[in-house]
Amino acid sequence: MVFDYIVVGGGSAGCVMASRLSANGNRVLLVEAGPDTPPNAIPDDILDGSPTRAYLNPDYQWPSLEVTMVRDGRKPVHYEQARVIGGGSSINGQVANRGAPEDYDEWASSGATGWGWDEVLPYFRRLECDLDFDGEFHGKEGPLPIQRVRQSDWSGFIRAVSKAYDALGIHFRPDFNGAWGDGYSVVPLTNRNGHRVSAAMAYLSESVRSRPNLTILSETTVVRLTSSGSAITGVEAENKSGRQSYRASTVVLCAGAIHSPAILMRSGMGPAGQLAKLGIPVVADLKGVGQNLQEHPAICVSAYLKQGDRMLPDVSGHIQMHARYSSGYDGCPSTDMVISAAAKSAWHPLGKRLGTLCVWVNRSYSTGTIVLKDRSHAVEPEVDFNWLSDKRDVERLKQGFRLLTRLMQQDPLSAVALDPFPSTWNARVKRVSKINSINYGLTSVLSLFMDSSARLRRRLIKHVITDGSSISDLINDEQHLDRFISQNVMGNWHPTSSCRMGADSDPTAVTDPSGRVRGVSGLRIADASVMPFCPRANTNIPTIMVAEKISDAILKEELAVSAHPKPT
Repeated sequence: MVFDYIVVGGGSAGCVMASRLSANGNRVLLVEAGPDTPPNAIPDDILDGSPTRAYLNPDYQWPSLEVTMVRDGRKPVHYEQARVIGGGSSINGQVANRGAPEDYDEWASSGATGWGWDEVLPYFRRLECDLDFDGEFHGKEGPLPIQRVRQSDWSGFIRAVSKAYDALGIHFRPDFNGAWGDGYSVVPLTNRNGHRVSAAMAYLSESVRSRPNLTILSETTVVRLTSSGSAITGVEAENKSGRQSYRASTVVLCAGAIHSPAILMRSGMGPAGQLAKLGIPVVADLKGVGQNLQEHPAICVSAYLKQGDRMLPDVSGHIQMHARYSSGYDGCPSTDMVISAAAKSAWHPLGKRLGTLCVWVNRSYSTGTIVLKDRSHAVEPEVDFNWLSDKRDVERLKQGFRLLTRLMQQDPLSAVALDPFPSTWNARVKRVSKINSINYGLTSVLSLFMDSSARLRRRLIKHVITDGSSISDLINDEQHLDRFISQNVMGNWHPTSSCRMGADSDPTAVTDPSGRVRGVSGLRIADASVMPFCPRANTNIPTIMVAEKISDAILKEELAVSAHPKPT
């Protein structure tokens, strides 16, 4: 029950941390709330390169996690966050990009010393085995394969989107992880030969799992961190066998941007006033815990595709193209927006007939909060993303929606993407997206109607699929567009920055640049929560980079201590 390191959370960051810390003989315990998927028993839906089945499997999610998206009085909604070994990398879209070099330089200048682009690039290279490119930007020997969607696998819809981009002056970039800038490209994926490679598959291989000094404890929830004064001594955890305490010299939190701050607060580390209201003894008054929460807000447009323009059934990876562009909006950097193109929109027959373009704010400025509602670990925290609270974000989403309509009007695309409509990820769509025979039957019938005639298809889109709003309605009525975006903005499942790192002089910084939590000893955080702000990228690869860099810092400090032991 005594370890050198306890890693809390077996998501992308936790898999990296457990693998790296155990490589030199350290006794490491990895605690994961969800199920394990060892190399010889990876479920088909996780291994599938088309991720919709794993993403929709409730067995891989926190079942009662709800969030407020916009502060407009509506009830919180379910937020799909992974609870399975490998975390988001086991259920997400596998998109593998890094963000702008300027993002990391800004991290460093804001107080995260040592996190500039030149300092993080070696860790991006270290994590990957790029199967398509080499050179200064790419790694060839890392555990995580990066492979790109082939242009020959693009659907007719995606090929038409590329021509529409060219017509609007957004041009092709062969390598999205090469030199930074505007343009569209094939999507780099954490994928090999059409199959997902999660962080669990890459970092917790059979050889890693065979280490006698590594213990993986799955389906076990960390209730709280244990402490003696200001020293963190271990964790108290719970599973079907009951509660058990485990001790360690160092605990490393890798529970993600929502649950890492929740665990801290349950353990007495957070805003003292909030903790006092719940009767939680204060171990460290850390004002920044649960603050500065960020995500990438998005809005989407979908369209009906004829048979020959749909994604082929034997092609993996429905997200086939990404584009970056510069909004030009005051106070925003260049290349601050993204459009993601999906060759199919869902697993069911109707989704296979719909192509979708989603535009999102890639450098967002709105920030939200995470606050405990109860001291019990069985009660999820109150999560408020507070999207659209910064004018720059809402105005760029509106601008982005107008750009999507211009794309849909370009001749190459308008001939392929028929009857485009504003699409959403609301409660009704989520119900229909659940994988079951009833939804398959329902969407099969709707698909037959949509295929039968353009007139019937348009009536179905207006009265069944949407709330009656058309694209022209939204474009021609500013208030209507404002209301639509407020009611239908969605995220990309990229939460970050709720325990951000920073300088000693910053009263809201939760950790130092090495992930050490302020005001206590024996505790670090090494996940997306420490990011000073959400980078201009899908966040899985940046999160793995963070864990690689902090694990390296821990091991270097360990080596320095062993080389210069304290005198007795």
